[in-house]
Amino acid sequence: MPLFKGKASKAKPQKGIDYITDPKKAVIVSSLAMDDNENYAKQFKQTCDLFGKGSKNNERKYYHFKLSVDPNDNPTLEQSHEFAERLAQELFSAHECVIATHDDTDTLHTHIIVNAVSFETGKKLHLNDSAYRNCKDLADKMGAELGFTPLKWREKTATKRRRTKNDISLVHKDQTNAERNIAKRDFEGIASWKDALRYAIDEAKTVATNRAEFQNYLYENFGVTMPRNTGKTVSFVHPAVGENYTVRGAKLGGLYTTSNIDRALQNNHEKILEAQERSALNARLFIEEAEPDTGADFATVEPFTTGTTPSAAAHTKPNPTAQFTYEPVVPSQSASQIGNGKRTTPRSISDISAELRGIDEAVHRITLGSQQQHDGERRDDTGHGNRDTEQHNSGHGGIAEHNRAERPTPTRAVAEPTKPEPVVQPKPKRRSYEHSR
Repeated sequence: MPLFKGKASKAKPQKGIDYITDPKKAVIVSSLAMDDNENYAKQFKQTCDLFGKGSKNNERKYYHFKLSVDPNDNPTLEQSHEFAERLAQELFSAHECVIATHDDTDTLHTHIIVNAVSFETGKKLHLNDSAYRNCKDLADKMGAELGFTPLKWREKTATKRRRTKNDISLVHKDQTNAERNIAKRDFEGIASWKDALRYAIDEAKTVATNRAEFQNYLYENFGVTMPRNTGKTVSFVHPAVGENYTVRGAKLGGLYTTSNIDRALQNNHEKILEAQERSALNARLFIEEAEPDTGADFATVEPFTTGTTPSAAAHTKPNPTAQFTYEPVVPSQSASQIGNGKRTTPRSISDISAELRGIDEAVHRITLGSQQQHDGERRDDTGHGNRDTEQHNSGHGGIAEHNRAERPTPTRAVAEPTKPEPVVQPKPKRRSYEHSR
């Protein structure tokens, strides 16, 4: 029962080729009129550029077909892949093709991606309804020649139409007309511009995070415009039918209403925020592991200050009795972000490292100054003790002298060094010469 169906796409072929050649799904991959050692999508583009086609958003760039047989025929992977290769050679001999057989479902199936531009003539592949039905007939005929059960899709389609028309019970009440038409075309294997529009919207919903990105993505990648993009309704214009025909999202199905589109965009936005938070957390953990443990949380505490700038503190004798205050560090943020509820800009590693170096230098200067002052006081105390001892031994000291020695001595004024007088060199005497006659 060969089932052959497909549709055209105006997107870049890279994503489609990556999907069908995914090693997790594809078992056998081959190509027609291509080099398997080079990138398939790049070869597609080279052919299009050679004939000056495929650069516009509203151009067909490739076709994606799917071929499968009845599981009761028990086909092997090689038989399914050979069937797809022969069919592609028969239908698209003048076009580049990528063929991949998948076994990730209960039914073996093969994907065929065809370059829309012919490498022989440079003309575009165009399949109208009549040509598409002929492709399905050829797949049915070739499958019967290979021993597969024929599908006889034309007879089944006619039967389905009669049953749908005469039996109302087959129509699901919970489905819209658009959804019933989609199911009908899927069964008949007929592609339409609305199917292409739904495909474009589905892809945009997985990428964009807001309405503006959603609208831009549709236009830049598929040429689809949105004449109406409000909180209640959205409408689309597909380039295949022109600007005179506008379709609303609700007419395309329940998945294309404003509520469902906004829900998908909001989910994408939340995923991005979660990823950013994880990145910030990983960066903070990396900084904590990279910095040495100095006994204080320098990532959240400012260096203590004494009221002087770092340059002045280097030349000022520190006061050990001064009260040092610690102030928390506020993360750097722009003026537009202060007080508006937005997230602050994360600090870089170089910024935090520079701050840590400044803290270490301030601690070193204060510690060195305290040590120098302590040494000076010890020298003063030692000098006073010697004088007290001499006075006590000489009998002129006593308790008064001892108490006077305990009082701190006043600060002595240091005389400024005198400038040396300039040395004046005496002028050499002028010699006189006497000439004898």
